[in-house]
Amino acid sequence: MKRFTLQMIVILIALSSFGLGTADLLGNADAKKVFDKKCIRLGTIEVLPIKFETACRVLKQNELINAVQKEFARSVSNNGEVEFPIIGTGPKQYHYVNEKGKRTDITELYRKQTNAHSFDYIVWASGKRFFGGYDVIIHLRVVDANEAGIIYSVSTHAYPHNWATRFSARKIGITKRYFKKKMKLISYVARQIGLGLCAKDEFKQGLMEGRRPLRPGGEAPAPPSLP
Repeated sequence: MKRFTLQMIVILIALSSFGLGTADLLGNADAKKVFDKKCIRLGTIEVLPIKFETACRVLKQNELINAVQKEFARSVSNNGEVEFPIIGTGPKQYHYVNEKGKRTDITELYRKQTNAHSFDYIVWASGKRFFGGYDVIIHLRVVDANEAGIIYSVSTHAYPHNWATRFSARKIGITKRYFKKKMKLISYVARQIGLGLCAKDEFKQGLMEGRRPLRPGGEAPAPPSLP
């Protein structure tokens, strides 16, 4: 009970003290228009045993995407490979093609230490899936929680283009369940990659010895099924 209470206090303090919203950080007018629509909004939050300074150094890497893919192959992939490599197409522009030949374009919108206590990383992805075209704004935030480590959160703001799809998301939930599953996967993968990168020699002592990643309830999160 004490551990649960501590986790909740840390999260509430972090959210109330350092709470710039995603909209405040969006300098891209087109992305802001997507965000302001009636999106499917989902999020997850937990405490990780990583020093804030270490997390910032990892996220500031010039070759972050390449480092992330290498760590994905090492610590997440079932076969030691990146099934859908992310390819750079220009400054802060990337894309990948999934197993069904559907392309997703990714634009890095924001990646920097926003203030003394938080680091924000926001990307905009767009593509097509079984329900048609979509845009999604993904916001990863790291907040300094002092001795507890960091507060790590992922929020997604998904906007399906088709009105029928948006209606079904509200009334039936099929599309919402799709994005909820994807958000859970993104959160898990980001966590595993972050822990792996922070444990590398160049970032040693990034993990706080003797602690495990915890959700607010105090339990270590289980991995979702990978595609």
